[in-house]
Amino acid sequence: MPSTPSYSSVVAPKTQWLEIILLWIAGISAAMQFAKFSVSFETLLNHYQTTATLTGASLSAVGLVGLVFGVSAGMIASRVGYLKVLVGALLLGGSLSFIQSFLPPFNVLFITRILEGLSQLGVVVAAPTLIAKLSAPQHKSLTMGIWGTFFGVAFAVSGWAGKSLLDQYGLSTLFLSHGILISTIGVVLFVILRKNPVLDLVPAADNQGGFFSQMMRIYRNPRALLPSFVFLFYTCTLVSVLTYVPGLINDLSLQKWMLVLLPLITTSGTFLAGAIAQYLMRPQRVALVAYAGVAVSALVLSLIGDTALLFCFVVGVMVLFLGMVPGASLAMIPTLARNPSEQAQGYGLLAQFGNLGATVGPPTFATALVAYGLSGLVVLVLCVCCFGILFSLLAGRIKTVS
Repeated sequence: MPSTPSYSSVVAPKTQWLEIILLWIAGISAAMQFAKFSVSFETLLNHYQTTATLTGASLSAVGLVGLVFGVSAGMIASRVGYLKVLVGALLLGGSLSFIQSFLPPFNVLFITRILEGLSQLGVVVAAPTLIAKLSAPQHKSLTMGIWGTFFGVAFAVSGWAGKSLLDQYGLSTLFLSHGILISTIGVVLFVILRKNPVLDLVPAADNQGGFFSQMMRIYRNPRALLPSFVFLFYTCTLVSVLTYVPGLINDLSLQKWMLVLLPLITTSGTFLAGAIAQYLMRPQRVALVAYAGVAVSALVLSLIGDTALLFCFVVGVMVLFLGMVPGASLAMIPTLARNPSEQAQGYGLLAQFGNLGATVGPPTFATALVAYGLSGLVVLVLCVCCFGILFSLLAGRIKTVS
């Protein structure tokens, strides 16, 4: 009788959906390190009696860590181990939230925010690498699309549940609740994943060369660099559009609705991009289509008069296309990276470029808007889209990893 082939050698691994959803929740809990200070901004101002500039600096301190140490975090995660980095980052975040719940002096609070940047960075580097390992090849783009929604979901949940906690019980309870959430998910993930056989198959990182020389190799590696450039122009634009465009609407009630709806539309676009990249086209092509859609929407926006409803509709379409870019960028990394170490480094570089875009974009767009109005904003969006399309095309020329 002919021998029966071993299923372990011919069948693709199953997607471990429970573990992936838990990792997604870990991402949400990490993004709440931004969101909890965003929803409590006015309360923090009143409690600490500091300037808006200093309080704003405490809000952005988390992102500045990613701007400086993004690539380093990817390298460290590939050497130390992704699960260790993830659990350590989550428990660090929980400890810092517990400290914040005592409402320490502002200088101590500011230090905890910087350390929270390390926590947030560890999660956004390690979690998507683990998700890629736990996903069957036919589901990787879809799971990356799901992962890409974590930031928007964190802000939506914090705006609803976090604001309710803040209004009813105050700052201490808000920070304490976040500390319990992020610590609990860290412990749960450690218990569930520490003996996962799939993660045992992750090869050791290539540690040849010094730390600096390895970092330079990452910056020269198009498999990590091009998805990060695609992501850079997204973060450069999104924060600015969400911040400034609603203010251009004359109807105040529509303004309020757009402030709520636009982040949700963005999140929907991210998930949509993952699904399209999974079943219809390569993620590089999805990014190309997304940037083209943003450009066309911006052109239409410049041609619309004072029709508020039509203006809102076109802005919604533009933000939907814009939201597709992170889903496509995140899906590119596991399809282009040749090993888990390269994936982690890619996510670290993505975090670094994303924070760069979020830092540079708003003041640039604000300057264009003040100087030239809507026309200045549209021209800047078109320039950004040209670069986004260029880097999407370049990424599309790289052979994907099967």
